[in-house]
Amino acid sequence: MTHEQIFKNAKWIERTGSDAPLFRKTFNAVKGEKAEIIICGLGFFKLFINGKKVSEDLLVPNATCYSERDLHKLTFPLDDVMSYRIYAMKYDVTDYLCDGENTLAVMVGNGYYNQVSRHAEGSVTFGTPKLCFLLEKESGNVISDESTLSHNGFVTYNNLYNGEKHDYSLYPQGFKLSGFDGKGFTESTVIPSPESDFYIQFSPADKVIRTITPVLLKDEGETKLYDIGENTVGYAVFKCAEKGKLIKVNYAEEIYDERRYFGIHMEDGYQEEQFITDGTDREYIPHFTWHGFRYFRVNADVEPLRVDVVHSDCSVTSSFESDNKNLNWLYDAYIRTQLANMHCCIPSDCPHRERLGYTGDGQLCAETVMMLLDCREFYRKWLYDIADCQCKNSGHIQHTAPLMGGGGGPSGWGGAIVEVPYKFYKMYGDKDLLNEFFPKMLHFLDYLESRSENGFVWREEDGWCLGDWCPPEPVALPEAFVNTALYIKFMQQTVEAAEILGRESEAAHLDKRIEKCKNAIKIAYYNPWSQHYCGNVQGASALAFRVGLATERGVRELVEKYKRLGMYDTGIIATEALTGYLFEIGEAQLAFDLLASDKEVSFANMARNGATTIWENWNGQDSRNHPMFGAVTKYIFMYLLGIRQAEGSVAYKNVIISPCFVDGMNEAKGHITTENGIIRVEYKKNGGKAVVKAYADEGINAVFEFSGEKIPFSGEREFEVALGE
Repeated sequence: MTHEQIFKNAKWIERTGSDAPLFRKTFNAVKGEKAEIIICGLGFFKLFINGKKVSEDLLVPNATCYSERDLHKLTFPLDDVMSYRIYAMKYDVTDYLCDGENTLAVMVGNGYYNQVSRHAEGSVTFGTPKLCFLLEKESGNVISDESTLSHNGFVTYNNLYNGEKHDYSLYPQGFKLSGFDGKGFTESTVIPSPESDFYIQFSPADKVIRTITPVLLKDEGETKLYDIGENTVGYAVFKCAEKGKLIKVNYAEEIYDERRYFGIHMEDGYQEEQFITDGTDREYIPHFTWHGFRYFRVNADVEPLRVDVVHSDCSVTSSFESDNKNLNWLYDAYIRTQLANMHCCIPSDCPHRERLGYTGDGQLCAETVMMLLDCREFYRKWLYDIADCQCKNSGHIQHTAPLMGGGGGPSGWGGAIVEVPYKFYKMYGDKDLLNEFFPKMLHFLDYLESRSENGFVWREEDGWCLGDWCPPEPVALPEAFVNTALYIKFMQQTVEAAEILGRESEAAHLDKRIEKCKNAIKIAYYNPWSQHYCGNVQGASALAFRVGLATERGVRELVEKYKRLGMYDTGIIATEALTGYLFEIGEAQLAFDLLASDKEVSFANMARNGATTIWENWNGQDSRNHPMFGAVTKYIFMYLLGIRQAEGSVAYKNVIISPCFVDGMNEAKGHITTENGIIRVEYKKNGGKAVVKAYADEGINAVFEFSGEKIPFSGEREFEVALGE
């Protein structure tokens, strides 16, 4: 929609020179009359009517690639022609109105819209904070225009990464209520509407999801250090009855006596808040950011009330529990990590240092998130972010969506335009969305072809050309090998999508491309004697085998290598591919052994070192809250619990329940919630047998399958199976 279609005659306004302005407008109303507001404050806003905050939503509207800007100022300059969108919020405000004079008040801050950070490439801003609203009611509409009064505000600094500074001596007491004297408020400046498409936000907003009581870890004299027991996201909440006091709080995910380059710690000089108090009974919190942390340090004489955990409102719709502590930790840590990286309906890489929607990390985890969380609309929104960032001319997909800078690779990152809609269809059965994205998938594949020579994808349009990323040793896999193997995978998915949609003719040319790329990989990277690829290092063979390049001996070599190694040696892409491939070929014990390994390169090593979230690197270097390695968590459900879709099924309409019984786990239970209902599996071994309790809601066609036997069921059934058959 255009600005006029969504906001009618309302005008965009700003307060020149303020990065966190306040706005207010008074109007007359009748108590109980139907009233609805459409409002957008860029970057983030909070709305109040008659002193009451409208909605529990935080950090709205959801961030997007808002409008055109000069991309030549990025580290890797771009000439891409993209699409743009801005979301507005729609609220029923009937119950907020009173008879007579009413007051609408809005706080606006930078968010992603006006962001300058030394920790990410979000330094090319879209503009300064601005506001537009249309309040429609039976007794007459109220709009934003020059008569809306504005004030510089009390938030003297706000930065998504670095934190905020509030001076409550500047706070205009009573500005949210009628009867305010208007001191310091003047007319707003009317500005042109951003050149963008406008939509009502359909995806979930951030909210305070839960609270944690912090525990005093150390009294340091002038300051106190608190521990909340887990790495999470949000902020501490304070009260202070003293007027004119400076409260300073710093957040970190790790603390050290000596500075080391592990984790995000307090000496980094960001994730900091400062509040100058005014002695009133208020809670001191940041308004336009969140923090990623486990620890915080604050003045010794200021007591924290609680910690508010804030992220996108996507509930956990799964569970897992077993007698294997390492798998239990993996599930719990992955859920915590993923939720910590869901803000503004962007699946981010980390919640502190970068906070960007990397298309590589996001596509790796997409299926896992959709399986374990209620996130359908979250991913629908992110899909449009990816699509908006596709160059209309070349088909190039950016490394982050919305585009905020960052680096990556042509296939492992850009391939999100294929992988995410493909998995979205598999999980939710939305054929219309798959059909909508199909031309974008083809356009991207043409882009990869334009980056290819002699059957290899070997270069990116601009910037990095990564293959795999973050293995425990320096990357050994050639970038061209990884990108070409993924290119084949994405072409295969697109061919399947064409068959689903009845658009086979549009993808008919891909068969020849697939064969060309397979032949190129065989010639350059295949060892005919050992029958593996790239020296069988860092999961290389699994990447090739999974797209149809396996040989019997090569598979045997791959299996024997990881039996000897007993742990991962892989980066983010090959870890997912290797684990999945081993399960797919019936090597469940080996796949389990890698997932549950106690060795140095393992999830258990993270747990041993006190981690409550998944690390960016196997050794803990850099961020300690990155979901990408956790993409493998889905295989716990698909194979160890045995909840898989039958061939050709979507939205879990047809399900096979076939647990893989492995040494090292004698009992397990878990569930997922699908479009067609709940599926639950529980089993316990007893000697040479196992008792399996399976449940599937009535809308699901379920079959229990073991040792060649297939038993249809619905509701709850108990099965006894003999092990070792």
